[in-house]
Amino acid sequence: MTAPPAFVSYEFADRDELCLCTAIESQRRILLVPPLFDEMNRMRKMLVDVMRALEALEVGSFLPDLPGTNESLVALEQINLSDWQNALQACARQHDISHIASFRAGALAITAMPEARHWVFSPIKGATILRTMMRTRVAADREAGLSTSLAQLTEQAEAGSIELAGNILGSELFKKLNAADIPEMPDQRVARLDSDSKPADVHIPGSALWLRAEPDDDLAMSSAIAQDIARWIGQ
Repeated sequence: MTAPPAFVSYEFADRDELCLCTAIESQRRILLVPPLFDEMNRMRKMLVDVMRALEALEVGSFLPDLPGTNESLVALEQINLSDWQNALQACARQHDISHIASFRAGALAITAMPEARHWVFSPIKGATILRTMMRTRVAADREAGLSTSLAQLTEQAEAGSIELAGNILGSELFKKLNAADIPEMPDQRVARLDSDSKPADVHIPGSALWLRAEPDDDLAMSSAIAQDIARWIGQ
């Protein structure tokens, strides 16, 4: 019988941030970098299912809170993209992790670790996720009787803080994300859904949970992800 996931911490910028973990004593361990913003909420159950499946395969996993998210005590408005990049580097170093699995726009936060081995699931550009969030804001404004355009929101975000899909982003985070391309790391394996025609090292059967209206899971997909990660770590 496996133990339930537990919380540990990692230190960054003189603060302790939380990190959910399983099989912490395992010699094989991986850092899971979550998607960003509302995609993080929609996919967290799936990520925890991946962690449980990895534990059954004798792989320890760590799912950190990015500064400014979840239980973090710092406001998201104060965070820049480099803070996430450096925080993940600190978490990996403090927990002796050399394998990283990043999901969706979470891949934008791994560029401070080129020496690690990277497994990347359905990566997207920063501009892509921002555009989705801005469209949500435009639709909400329209329902409130306001007329807002993507260009207006971009101008506002580049001048100061902006609220998008329930998140308050500072201008520096917005600008850095808007310019952030999908990183290409020296040692990486790219995974995509089997319905995605883009090039990948492996295609995994499953559903695009980030498009769901509410958080959901896909146990078969979580199992397939865990099995591919475990094989990859063993190479």
